Amino acid sequence: MKCFLAAAMLAAGNLTAADFRLQNSTLSYAGQSVLQNLPSNFTLLKEGTGAGVWLKLETTTNSSILRSPLGTVPGMARFTSLFRDEPFWMRPQTGTKYSDLKVETQWFLAETTNHTCVMLVPVFDGPMVFTLSGNSDGLSLTGVTADPGTTARGGVVFVMVGDDPYQMCDAGAKAVMRHLGTGKLRREKPLPDFVDNFGWCTWNSFYREVTPEKVRAGLATFAKGGVEPRFLILDDGWQDYREGPKGEQTLFSLNAGKNFNGDLSSTVRIAKDEFKVKQFLVWHAFTGYWSGLDSHALVGYDVRDTVRDFEPDVLALHPNYNTQWWGHAVGVVPPQKIAQFYDDYHRRLQRQGVDGVKVDNQSMIESVAHGLGGRVALTRAYREALEESANKHFHGRLINCMANAMETYYCSPRSTLMRTSIDFWPNRPETHGQHLFCNSLVSVWFGEFMQPDWDMFQSGHPMGAFHAAGRAVSGAPVYVADTLDGHDFSLLRKLVLSDGTILRCDNIGRPTRDCLFADVTSEPVLLKVFNYNHDCAVLGLFNCNYHKIDNERRAITGTVSPVDAPGLKGEQYVAFAQTSGKLWRCGRSDRTPISLGEGKWEIVSFAPVENGVAVIGLADKFNSTGAVVKKRWHGENRLSITLRDGGEFLAWSQRPPREISVGDKKLEFTLDSATGKLSCTVPSGGKTQLNFKW
Repeated sequence: MKCFLAAAMLAAGNLTAADFRLQNSTLSYAGQSVLQNLPSNFTLLKEGTGAGVWLKLETTTNSSILRSPLGTVPGMARFTSLFRDEPFWMRPQTGTKYSDLKVETQWFLAETTNHTCVMLVPVFDGPMVFTLSGNSDGLSLTGVTADPGTTARGGVVFVMVGDDPYQMCDAGAKAVMRHLGTGKLRREKPLPDFVDNFGWCTWNSFYREVTPEKVRAGLATFAKGGVEPRFLILDDGWQDYREGPKGEQTLFSLNAGKNFNGDLSSTVRIAKDEFKVKQFLVWHAFTGYWSGLDSHALVGYDVRDTVRDFEPDVLALHPNYNTQWWGHAVGVVPPQKIAQFYDDYHRRLQRQGVDGVKVDNQSMIESVAHGLGGRVALTRAYREALEESANKHFHGRLINCMANAMETYYCSPRSTLMRTSIDFWPNRPETHGQHLFCNSLVSVWFGEFMQPDWDMFQSGHPMGAFHAAGRAVSGAPVYVADTLDGHDFSLLRKLVLSDGTILRCDNIGRPTRDCLFADVTSEPVLLKVFNYNHDCAVLGLFNCNYHKIDNERRAITGTVSPVDAPGLKGEQYVAFAQTSGKLWRCGRSDRTPISLGEGKWEIVSFAPVENGVAVIGLADKFNSTGAVVKKRWHGENRLSITLRDGGEFLAWSQRPPREISVGDKKLEFTLDSATGKLSCTVPSGGKTQLNFKW
């Protein structure tokens, strides 16, 4: 009981650093051990918000690489974590043993045998970036600068204890950002305007062979099907680049490539004038192109030809990353010139009608930071210049990509949209469950700093509905990479309204508490992702297991409940299951079993009961309750509901209404007295107000 009380006090922010003790190699709170077997060169550092405490490591000598044991968590039953599988991307890792913890771990959450959670967050301190790893003896801490000439003597790790992981991440993120002072939290930054529009990316259709004619052909296929993108991403292939003798791919000029006759203006006009595209974005790399700038062709930016040299822990996971894909050499714009480069490039694009940028390959910058002050200083210089230019020329329309090193999350005061997983891979069936698992778990901690972007998918793919359901509950933008003959318009209509906008949830999609510590790609546990729409909750359920052999595939059974969405208010709800069409009433803590075969999914929406009515919204949309703009009762017998669009309206009612109308027009409706299912067809064409009389 004492430990649970202490955890609750800590999560509520009732602590100061004085509530922690570090004695005899043990960090404790209120008499309960949090970390044991700490080396003697760790001390406590005051944490200003009262959320947790900082552990400070101090060594006797300066170095560009530091390594230290970090002890053990007493009573650890399981952990969940996020590590950089590649420099550019994070992946989840769960386990029960410290040796399960990977190198390059950027966030760690342990659950103890009494269900208390211990969260460890390594951050950068001065020039040095710290990460965690594990071995048979416990946890380890590693610090690197990515520059032999840039050294440090120590760093810090944030420690927090609690019983609610979501409250811990909320409070902990505020503490980390207050300490670092290098960025802002997600809630403090505006989203770019295109995130509520449906989008299309050219990549999987054309790869680098994209042309204006192909862009027109792609947009025409959407128009023919009646679901048209309102934003477009012109992906890799449009730039003027050259390939060197050893595979280097460098930007040769600031013009568009030969397929576009050096200018994007006509392509932008095609998208905006012939079709209904509102925001036209283009792709480019953080350093201009995959191997940077051609130092002989672009002479005004003091380009420095250097070689990639990733840190040892990155190379331990991927030994070929210094040479793989783009050769060894990179033409790097030095930090004092990068603002000029972005400003010149983006101004030129803006004059051609471009509205925003997707900036890729960002974490590669750490491999060329030697001689430039290390990865923290170089990344911050590039981030500051990129955000300034994107705000100046594109009103902040920026997608950050291949940028999952912690510096991007913690050093982005002006941009917020972040790709949170490696690409959607159409031809790798084992990756589809991994994709949803990764995006949702990254959102738990790092979603406090940046708005997760779950990447594009293909609607006509055999797993298209699986991915579409994930996007529907993600709170992320929805855009596809459909090929010209690869659309599933019936599926797209479950995501996209008649005006080309989407039903995006109010928050970010995260795994529920009962699957937070499981590897849902291999264990018999459903991935459950929760989100909110006003006073309603929506849960996506996914069987993310994959077995190549049919007879090894198994259904997984889990449960859904209103309490799966923390903080949801109310005591009585009505639930609606999207694929089964089932409607049922339930109490706040009631749990309903759901079984899903491998690769299958379900979306369950929970709407509160008020005056004997629960409003589900548009049942023909995956995020049904997201279609409800507002509800207003006029006494107990009259209700007005504003919907984002028309469609198949669904509610639950204890009694039949006397009338449902839109303006002066009465609508036909049905009420199933056995289930309380009340439904009617609402004319489409934009925002609509329904009026009910009982």
